Amino acid sequence: MIWLFVAILVAVGAYFLFRDTLNRLQYIQTLRIYWITRDTYPPNTPRFALGRMYQTSAPWWQGVGPQIRVGKYIVQVGVLKNKGASLLDQLGGRYLDESPKQLREWDGTAKIKEKHK
Repeated sequence: MIWLFVAILVAVGAYFLFRDTLNRLQYIQTLRIYWITRDTYPPNTPRFALGRMYQTSAPWWQGVGPQIRVGKYIVQVGVLKNKGASLLDQLGGRYLDESPKQLREWDGTAKIKEKHK
């Protein structure tokens, strides 16, 4: 009888912990842990695997932890490692030396003319 009570208590706690969190990163910063529940994943995803997480919006958290596939969902719980610099760094972009005004004025022929001199 006590096990049924504990199971119901865990189910209710899990409901309040994970409700409205599908595909959204949830974390406790002071403990440096995170959890995420996803409903999309590649078809060849194993039932249990080590997963990495890169947040592509501020505050740019990165993390690593085990992920478990349960039915059509994947639950991942892990440790927050650090904050990345920005979305541009996360996507592998680079900053340009030119200003937006200089880029608008560029007509695309500058490098071509230099090559044919």
